Amino acid sequence: MKIVYSREMEKRYPTNPVENPDRVSLPAEMLEEFEFIEPIPADLEDIARVHGPEHIGRVKASGLYDAAALAAGGAICAAEQAVGGDPAFALIRPPGHHASSNRAWGMCFFNSMAIAVQKIRPKAKRVLIIDIDLHFGDGTVSIFRGDRNVKIVNPWSVDENFEYLNMDQSRYLAQVKEAFLGFDCDIVGVSAGFDTYLEDWGGLLKREDYREIGKAIREGAEEECMGRRFALLEGGYHPDLGWCIKSFIEGFR
Repeated sequence: MKIVYSREMEKRYPTNPVENPDRVSLPAEMLEEFEFIEPIPADLEDIARVHGPEHIGRVKASGLYDAAALAAGGAICAAEQAVGGDPAFALIRPPGHHASSNRAWGMCFFNSMAIAVQKIRPKAKRVLIIDIDLHFGDGTVSIFRGDRNVKIVNPWSVDENFEYLNMDQSRYLAQVKEAFLGFDCDIVGVSAGFDTYLEDWGGLLKREDYREIGKAIREGAEEECMGRRFALLEGGYHPDLGWCIKSFIEGFR
């Protein structure tokens, strides 16, 4: 299990105060038992596979390009590790799953998951993306709409009856497991948001639930795609974020 991380992720940039350097620096201290890999920023060619020139220009003008490019580079590094047979977790910021090709919101600027997926093709043609963030990954869905080789599952957000308030841990975990049904994949990517945590905005999952989610994804990947799997940090804003990440990795590793 590899952790993709750079101290450069700790730099401050103009964003919502909840999306602060502690989100990565504190979890990094808790994961010292793992091997760390230093990523490099995604180059413009990688970013342009997903985002249009006007959007890239807006991100540059806002002073956010360097941070977003490094996050995307971390995602690429994790995905490439997974293609090579080593599961990886990219401890990155800013998040990215609300960034579509030509617009972004929700503290996202470039869609790191989409950039990573496009980078590893055609080595991994068919990709299952499981987005466990509290919020629907609309940017990722928008980018891959119509692509039959990418399946995106947002547990809870796609509850069959939209019964958000009636969801419980067992139904959530069931949706994670069901993500593998009916789709032969070459690799699994996880948009790992932790704001569904019991003490965060979502108010649903306990720390140990993340271990079960990580385990379910590991087992699904081992059965479907020789264990090729990687995860990227998306949301999660409670001080317990590091514990939630560590619990997920204990199951995912």
